[in-house]
Amino acid sequence: MSNRDEWASQLTEAETKVAEAYEILAGLQQSLRDAGLKKDAQAIGEAVDRLGRYGRLFQDILASWTDPDA
Repeated sequence: MSNRDEWASQLTEAETKVAEAYEILAGLQQSLRDAGLKKDAQAIGEAVDRLGRYGRLFQDILASWTDPDA
């Protein structure tokens, strides 16, 4: 297994874990919003947004490793 394959595997694992955290926190955000805890929901929303950006970043990195012209 080449270094790139190992790195891709690690990045894919991290992406999966970030996606899981995103789903959990998005659900929590909705629950907080439903409970009327707007400020707490907004704070969790910031984390949800960041996790979404990280997930897209990881996908872009993986794509650049598999398709150097991308």
